[in-house]
Amino acid sequence: MQVSAAANANAAANSQASSSNDTYTFPTQMMSQQDFLNLLVTQMTAQDPLNPMTNQDMLTQMVQFSTLQANTNLQSNLTAMQIGQEFQDATALIGKQVNLQVDSSTTTQGVVTGVDVSSGLPEIVVNGVSYGLGQILSVTSPGN
Repeated sequence: MQVSAAANANAAANSQASSSNDTYTFPTQMMSQQDFLNLLVTQMTAQDPLNPMTNQDMLTQMVQFSTLQANTNLQSNLTAMQIGQEFQDATALIGKQVNLQVDSSTTTQGVVTGVDVSSGLPEIVVNGVSYGLGQILSVTSPGN
């Protein structure tokens, strides 16, 4: 007997739909590596000994696990690259005059004197206050 997340989700959706008029909403959270391993162990312990999982099914699941791991690593690397690029962008603004949107009705301007990364993301320092790169309205050379 094979147990799969899709079969369990479909069974839950069908039983809930038949017991009420509400519709079932599938969770949007991604499956973690630990969730995948737990599912694999559950499948192996619940399978029929006279009709075990085929080699092809096992190989397919191992490939899915490898793909999940590769995608997780890729996402982590892309996030690190993005933060690195934002840091480079912020440091390139040091010494530049910037206009900033403080809130919906307030703007300020000043010369970028540094970059603050204490929040985990690079922020430029203008007039002693840190601002996110998304708050920049314009950049000019000082004296223009």
